[in-house]
Amino acid sequence: MSRIACALMLSLSGAALASQVTLDDITVRDHLYPETFKAELQNNLNFFKDGVGVDADAKVPYDTVLIKNGKVVPQYYVNTTEIGLYLNILVEVEKAGNADALVRIAEVLDTLEKAPTWNGLYFWPYDIVKGELKPTAEGIVPAVDNGNLAFSLAGVAGAYLETTDPIKQAIVSRIDALLDGQKAGWSKLYDESRGLMHAGWTTGNDAAITYYIDRKANESRLAPLWAALITQDMGDDAVPMSAFNKMELYTQPYNFNGRQFNPILTWDGAYFQAMLPAIWLNERALMPDYRMVEDMTFIQMAYAAEHNIPMVSSSATTDDGYAAFGVPYLSESKVKFNNVIHDGKTGTPHAVALSYLVNPDTAVAALKGLKAAYPAIESEFGWYDAVDDKGQMSTKILSLDQGMFVGAFLAKDINADVQRYLDARGYANDVATMYKSYVPNNG
Repeated sequence: MSRIACALMLSLSGAALASQVTLDDITVRDHLYPETFKAELQNNLNFFKDGVGVDADAKVPYDTVLIKNGKVVPQYYVNTTEIGLYLNILVEVEKAGNADALVRIAEVLDTLEKAPTWNGLYFWPYDIVKGELKPTAEGIVPAVDNGNLAFSLAGVAGAYLETTDPIKQAIVSRIDALLDGQKAGWSKLYDESRGLMHAGWTTGNDAAITYYIDRKANESRLAPLWAALITQDMGDDAVPMSAFNKMELYTQPYNFNGRQFNPILTWDGAYFQAMLPAIWLNERALMPDYRMVEDMTFIQMAYAAEHNIPMVSSSATTDDGYAAFGVPYLSESKVKFNNVIHDGKTGTPHAVALSYLVNPDTAVAALKGLKAAYPAIESEFGWYDAVDDKGQMSTKILSLDQGMFVGAFLAKDINADVQRYLDARGYANDVATMYKSYVPNNG
């Protein structure tokens, strides 16, 4: 069956079944649940049920929900990193035997295919209006969210590359078409004079965002990586691998109880900035020296223990705002430039969950300890996003943070699916080559 025929079949089947499919069972395969953390992981997966964290009409997660008097109060907007993580979760739900999840994957692709874009790249944020995605007046096109979505889509396609099922084959074809349609956008974001990627574009003034993606220990790093891969056949318009290689990376010696550590510095001292891309790529295998990530994780945990909070990352505040929280001595902005950062004593469960990527047993123990110390952290719909050293909590649950929380536990399988796609498209060697540059610029 041709790719066009497969795509048509999937589109029609998704449309036909859309009114019949309600996803209220978000379970994954048994091996993905840690033995002592099954109920807690399932509680956080439950956020992605229809009518809880997912809009049943648009088929995408809400960026934010608040829990008021035991009821979900959704905020009707979303960004594409959140959509991508939702897709990766749906793949694992489908692998566990839920056929409705495959229909939902097709429906999410329907939503993405209909959404307004700029040169194929998606906006941030989108308002959710009557089941469709509508960009805001600013017209911000972020490199970071488009890079994250690209790797999420690669993971979905990678899961189904070797199948003979025409419905799954059609998913692969539709994803390839979406990704191919973004090449011009990625090329336009590259600044040859700086040798770096712009952080994005604004259609409101039809100009590039003025700052650049210039740090490797940042959640944006997958954007130049993907741009170099997807545009490699564009000749003079290709984004060179040097856009990734040229980004800077810093560590800082730190002494703790007589032991010397050399942790990686993220810009804000936020944990997710170093860890989010590892949901899609096996960075432990790709980085020349992973000890700097292990050291950062240890220091984060020590800081959390000192203040009796979870680990620290950008998150909701306990009065339901949002802040780029960080550990001061893990922040490049603070350590190297003495900038003021958000160093309030507030932590977030998703940061602890992300540490599962580094040390699974320690992460599970820390999460269990967090729940024991603050039992109210667990709502019916997932864990609240933030708690401070006084035990005050946010009433928010954020889709991005829930996606990272759950994604950390699914990452080994997501990594494998992404790797399968990279291998099949001839990208894997270039990824490995670029990651050889993931070394400190301390000088």
